[in-house]
Amino acid sequence: MDARDDGFGQLLLDCWSAGPRPHTFLQVIERDDGFVSVEDAYRYFSVPEEWVEPERAAVLRARGRVLDVGCAAGRHATVMTEQGCEVVGIDPSPGAVKVAAERGVDARPGTILDPGDVGTFDAIALLGGNLGLLGSRRRSTVALYRLATVARPGARLLAVGHDPYATDDPVHLAYHEHNRWRGLLPGQIHMRLRYKDAMSEWFDRLLLSPAELTRLLAVTPWRLADVVADRETGFYLAEMTLARQVDVLEHACAAACVSVHDYPWMDCQALAAEIDVRRRRPRGDGPP
Repeated sequence: MDARDDGFGQLLLDCWSAGPRPHTFLQVIERDDGFVSVEDAYRYFSVPEEWVEPERAAVLRARGRVLDVGCAAGRHATVMTEQGCEVVGIDPSPGAVKVAAERGVDARPGTILDPGDVGTFDAIALLGGNLGLLGSRRRSTVALYRLATVARPGARLLAVGHDPYATDDPVHLAYHEHNRWRGLLPGQIHMRLRYKDAMSEWFDRLLLSPAELTRLLAVTPWRLADVVADRETGFYLAEMTLARQVDVLEHACAAACVSVHDYPWMDCQALAAEIDVRRRRPRGDGPP
């Protein structure tokens, strides 16, 4: 990947090379309505004392073999490793993987939809607000099924999200209303990142309330077990448990295979429900 295509990775590499400290390396976050904010790279090197309570709680609950999805510079992975966990970190950014590896993390290229050949895990972590990697209502079902394929029986999904309704800013409230008008969840953010001369592609990040998350989980193998909220910041830990095993995304049915990748035009939650029905139906029953 060219450096111009990995601005986030270059941001982390610059911060790591210079010695991480606040207010030194910044990236610009641009939303599709023109709203712009700035993020400090030091956040990705911060220590537990500087984290919001839901992040500290998530790391303390991690046990056994853990997959850290979107590990970035490895700030959570290093702490979980110190606690005795066996941690594998994945990130789509080559620069992030390089930094995390130099910090002692077993870091590999991978995404929430394609974690790679990483084995199975007792816990899966979406920390640092990475519940947002679910992306959208449609993508969330695919992503949650995909994570279930690398989860061991009884596995936990530890995700830190941000409640989009924890604001009274009229700019954000107007964005929510525009999303509703378009038939989207209010907290779905279409955004891109800029650092120096690098600019990412546009992508979606999903901010959910715990109630919205519960509804999204209904057609997935996961169930919400506990929520630890920080009302001051809007961040919360959602601890989910695996209700049933999922072996692969393609489920053998009576006469066909159904794949979430083969039907991009179909509502993913409806497709997930159909997959669930077909996998429970005895072979040979029902329509072809």
